[in-house]
Amino acid sequence: PDGHQFDKMVEFNQPVQAAMRDWLTSQRSFLIDAWENYQYMRYLMWPEYERAGLPEALLFGIMAKESGGKVHAVSRSGAAGPLQFMYATGLRFGLTSDGGFDERFDPALAARANAEYLDEQLGIFNNNLEVTLAAYNGGEGRMRRLVGDDTAVSFYDPRIYNQLSQETRDYVPAVLAAAWLFLHPDSYNLRFPKVDGVPGNVTLKRPASLSELTVCLGSAGGMESGW
Repeated sequence: PDGHQFDKMVEFNQPVQAAMRDWLTSQRSFLIDAWENYQYMRYLMWPEYERAGLPEALLFGIMAKESGGKVHAVSRSGAAGPLQFMYATGLRFGLTSDGGFDERFDPALAARANAEYLDEQLGIFNNNLEVTLAAYNGGEGRMRRLVGDDTAVSFYDPRIYNQLSQETRDYVPAVLAAAWLFLHPDSYNLRFPKVDGVPGNVTLKRPASLSELTVCLGSAGGMESGW
């Protein structure tokens, strides 16, 4: 959607405002961690969105809500990676197991697949972003059945909203709220830390496994949760 349309989605929407309050209070540290994690992956993920003509704030909002930017996150339902693709959906958008590596965990490939998914669903739902996000979380088949031919229907229309799980009802406002805060942190006294996300190179003197590298680099710089 254009900027003005996005403003209306946020500024005059009580569920989004409530989600914003959650991000700024109980979920504040989680949002800031997501920002830091994203800065290290931005050079991999943002170009894929940019090529698709999608806003970076949307990428951040989805990633913050899905995984907090934790690359190896796996949900109880089996969704995996920074953008939490289910296995079958990942396959549909080219995320395979290359040599045993699950490509859902690759930030660049996941961002490309996510951009392709959103582009497809925005086309189906006539650029109805809220319904598209609901499809990403709750399943596109379900949303197509609920929406039918009325692609302009509001996500909050009782005919749609009351048929959705509480998870999806919470998901859409949370993504929009995180995207808004990404764009306007200063307006909410939100201080994202400065992070140097420029990629560097490490030259090994001998071959080493990922396990060895994790031991060597895992706790450097106070990163207790892993490199």
